[in-house]
Parts: sequence; C-alpha cells; structure tokens
Amino acid sequence: MIRTELETKRLRLRLFTHDDIAIMFKLGSDPDIIRYADTPCKDMDEARQRLEQGPLADYVKYGYGRFAVEWKDTGEVIGFCGIKYLPEIDLPEVGYRYLKEYWGRGIGTEAARACVEFARDDLNIGKLVALIIPENIGSIRVAEKLGMRPGPLIHIYDVDAIQYEMELQG
Repeated sequence: MIRTELETKRLRLRLFTHDDIAIMFKLGSDPDIIRYADTPCKDMDEARQRLEQGPLADYVKYGYGRFAVEWKDTGEVIGFCGIKYLPEIDLPEVGYRYLKEYWGRGIGTEAARACVEFARDDLNIGKLVALIIPENIGSIRVAEKLGMRPGPLIHIYDVDAIQYEMELQG
C-alpha cells in the first residue's frame, strides 16, 4: 500500500488538502521562492486552482504527488516536497520548495531523502529525476546530496534545465 504520510526527524510529510490554499499562495507568490520555478501566483483563487490541478489531481490520477511538509515542532506547513510524474518526459521528478526562513537548515535534503525512499519502496520507481535551472545552486546541492548526477540539459516549461538523475532499482 502506498503511504500517505512520511516522517523524518524534524518533518512530517502529508497529502495536501484544500485547507492548504494559503501556504500554496505563499509558496507561489514570493519572488525569491519562485525565482527558478514558476510564474507568480496572483491571488488565493489561483492558489486554489494550482492546488487542485497540481497535487490533488496527481493523487487521483497517479496515486502520488507532492507532499505538504510540516515542521513537527509546530505543525506549520513550511513547504512541499515529493514525487511528481512529468508526462512531458515520461519520468517522475523529485521536487521541493520551502519558505525562506527554513532555507539553509538541511530540510530540503532531509525531506527529499524520505521522498526518494518512498519512490523506491512504495512506488517501485526505477529512475528519478530533478529538473534544475543551472543557476539554482541550492537545489543542485540537494540533488547531489541525494546521489543524483547531472544528465542532459533539456528545454522544458520554456526554460533550460539540467536533468539530474538517479537509478533507484538495481
């Protein structure tokens, strides 16, 4: 059975719900947070649409998607991390995004490691990628700490990204 919640030392990863619209807006509207990832989220209605058309739709269609990441000590949602199937390249991607006040604490690596194990153990995924804009040094460091290696430079979503890759099945 596919788990719907993961835990690490400091974090709880759980499925998004409609109650997470405000954090989705915050993660999608701060220019520093989305500098390498997205177009700004204009308002709460757009945040709701992104939540419904992103993680909530992925749970139904693929059986998995990005997790909301909670700081265990407070229960506050501080970002997201998880596996998303990308039909454009027919591969699953590990991706992550966090509130700025949590950057530089190793949270990205901690949560992504749990998601890589989830991809391998629960989803039986053989190959996992992370699409990273070359200037995004923080995300590159996380991918490298996970054991991912740089692959081809690809053009996707109107940007050039390095396709970091790792094999999960022997």
